[in-house]
Amino acid sequence: MKETITTFLAGDALEKYILGTCTDAEAAQVEHYIDIYPEVKDQYDTLQDSIENFAKMHARKAPVELRDKIMADINTTKHAPKTYWTQIAVAASVIFAALSVFLYTKQNSLLEENNAISQEMRDLKLSIEQSNTRISSLQNELNMLNNPDTKKYVLNGNEKARKLQTVAYINSKERLSLINVLDLPDLPEEKCYQMWANVDGEMVSLGILEINDNKLQNMPYKENALSYNITIEPKGGNKKPTEENTVANIAF
Repeated sequence: MKETITTFLAGDALEKYILGTCTDAEAAQVEHYIDIYPEVKDQYDTLQDSIENFAKMHARKAPVELRDKIMADINTTKHAPKTYWTQIAVAASVIFAALSVFLYTKQNSLLEENNAISQEMRDLKLSIEQSNTRISSLQNELNMLNNPDTKKYVLNGNEKARKLQTVAYINSKERLSLINVLDLPDLPEEKCYQMWANVDGEMVSLGILEINDNKLQNMPYKENALSYNITIEPKGGNKKPTEENTVANIAF
């Protein structure tokens, strides 16, 4: 059932319902979902609020100069040497032409507003999806950190990089690895820090280390790793570690 709700919210049924472009059957389905699923009701309310705010911000009044223009044209025709019925016909033509221009302009304006609202709704849906993805990712990270099978390993730098500090979280049961790069001493532009796992005597690259606002980052999980090591390598990383440039290591 959760998958059904996710699929429904990923579509455009709510937008079509709000804009009045759906069929009766689609409207009935949307109303049913709004009644029984709180997630759908929340997104419906959010979209409704966005449309209302957008409408208030872009509300337009009918042009006040329209009546004056029409009356001026009518007065002009009164001074022309035409019959009474001809004057009426001319006045009616002027009114019809002015109204046609006004309605055409208004229609284009409404179409632009409708397109703007649709784009805003799509942007809002994307923002909600991105927020949900981020929340889900944070929840997974929290679950892993609180898992009793998760082991924490702190890699501190040696005399070559005293301020270096990196924390690795390894869960061999779930085959998951996370890393938090707390501090990296500055290096020349042509150098970088690279992390390695000693797997059965072979050094396997785990990637280049970069500080990421003190956030957890995914790290490749390596089965049977005997140690983690950090070395200084040429910019872009190396295929094999430069052992004499090792700045941190920890054995399991």
